[in-house]
Amino acid sequence: MASDNDRQGKHLAMIDFASVQKHLSSITTAQTDFAKSSFEASKAYFEKLAGVKSPDKFVELTTEYAKSAQETFVAEATKIGELYKTFAQEAFKPFTSSFLPK
Repeated sequence: MASDNDRQGKHLAMIDFASVQKHLSSITTAQTDFAKSSFEASKAYFEKLAGVKSPDKFVELTTEYAKSAQETFVAEATKIGELYKTFAQEAFKPFTSSFLPK
């Protein structure tokens, strides 16, 4: 009869480290891409802002930028959140399966 420590060791040995690495790489890439695109959008906004001559145009430009930034953030946060969820499910599968009834 195998002890709990033996079973846990077998489950740990079943972790697919290549898959874990793939998920971490996807998360890192998504976060880096979002940071780059956010920086570029901010840069473009400030370049346009430098040429603004009227308060109305300032308000219009700022409103468009804020709306776009918020929409982009929500979309990217959702995407990255799903990547983390998938990663967690994959990474902890060997641990959680040891608690499930056989």
